[in-house]
Amino acid sequence: MVRRFVHAGLPAVGFAAADAAAVLLGRATRLEESQISLVWPAAAVGVLWALYLRGLSRRRAAVNWLLMGGVNIAVVLGTDAEPAVAVWFAGVNMALAAVTSEVLARGRPSVVLREPADLARLVVAVSAGTVVAATLSIAFLASVGHGDLPETFALFAVRNGVTALTGVAIVLRLRDAQWRRPRWTGAWIAETLACAVVTAVVFGRVYWFNPGHPIAFAVMLPALWVALRYSTTTSTVFTGIGGASIVAATLLDRGALHGLPPEQQAVLAQGMVGSLTLVVLAMALFRDSRNALIAELSHLALHDPLTGLANRTLLNQRLEAALAHGAPGTVGVLMLDLDGFKLVNDAWGHDEGDLLLGEIARRLVQETRPTDTVARLGGDEFVVMCPDVGDPAELEMYAERIRRAVARPYGLASDAPYDRITASVGCAVSDRSSTPRSLMARADHRMYETKRAARARTFTGAAARSAR
Repeated sequence: MVRRFVHAGLPAVGFAAADAAAVLLGRATRLEESQISLVWPAAAVGVLWALYLRGLSRRRAAVNWLLMGGVNIAVVLGTDAEPAVAVWFAGVNMALAAVTSEVLARGRPSVVLREPADLARLVVAVSAGTVVAATLSIAFLASVGHGDLPETFALFAVRNGVTALTGVAIVLRLRDAQWRRPRWTGAWIAETLACAVVTAVVFGRVYWFNPGHPIAFAVMLPALWVALRYSTTTSTVFTGIGGASIVAATLLDRGALHGLPPEQQAVLAQGMVGSLTLVVLAMALFRDSRNALIAELSHLALHDPLTGLANRTLLNQRLEAALAHGAPGTVGVLMLDLDGFKLVNDAWGHDEGDLLLGEIARRLVQETRPTDTVARLGGDEFVVMCPDVGDPAELEMYAERIRRAVARPYGLASDAPYDRITASVGCAVSDRSSTPRSLMARADHRMYETKRAARARTFTGAAARSAR
């Protein structure tokens, strides 16, 4: 019982604490001589909380929604706001979270940020949520006689939308991040130092030591550099640090937005943060998608589509590299041809034959070493390339082990052709004059010698039995 309570209650308590801290942080970013908050982290926390609730039962979700509303009302009341304002505030935040999470998660088993399409869906979802929230905001303000409703609508929509977009995007990416140690080469270190210096100079000149010149576009230079040259995780961290720098400079009335009215500062600062987020993440995700597509096409070009083994092209590449770097007599090739495979196709059908080829490929991979290459040349022909053979006797022992692995029964019936699959194996070891083609040809020739010898033994045995 205690474990169930902890499992159900801890996430709710954590989100409630994060929501309260986000509201206080937002209130702390009010511009000088204004009640306008520059950022509103509670928008991002609310969306993430709402996404978490979609995996809960209706009862637990309802309790969490009530908790979210209660936290918002309590924290706002604690900042000397009127009860009506606190209730309105909670309703606006919850509406933004509910609409955004609904659009973002509908029809998806999980919400991730891995492709440009994911970013586009996040933008659409946040836009829908912020429009609803901003509409509710100006409806309340109109009811109390507040003026400048179009400007207020723009302020609420831009501020809450950008904060929600940036915050949710950062959390989704970091949650899905694969942390890898960089390759500490001289070129990588030099480029990283140069990128850090350029980033510091550009951001400092634009947002900290700028007497009001409109040169904010200059930040796109380091942004594109990071997005195209570093991982998406690094790009995401860059976005967070860059956005925080823009917000801090604006709060201190520094940089390109110096001297502007608070409303304009809030809208323009958030516009800059939003542009930075969209450009960096869009470029990084497009690069990831391109690299993934290239990797997939490369895999398809170099692997057998049925078994996933290396194809003839990849085998030749690896065999050529092994011959170039290995000493004579250290590169071995095993050529396999299945005996009785045609009976499987004739008696059981080609689908079963494909399943059998897949099982043989699995067994070959199990019986070989990580440094070996197992390839399918087509039909029922397989090759195992061993780049570090000790001597020919070792290769023969290797071949015998593979024969036994192939000969293990596959089907259930003892008289089925499935249970009479064997392999004829030919072995060849490299010499000083070996090329990939000549080494494969020698292994192929010996395989057919083995196959003819097996047929001759079978024929002699059958004749002897007939004579008796």
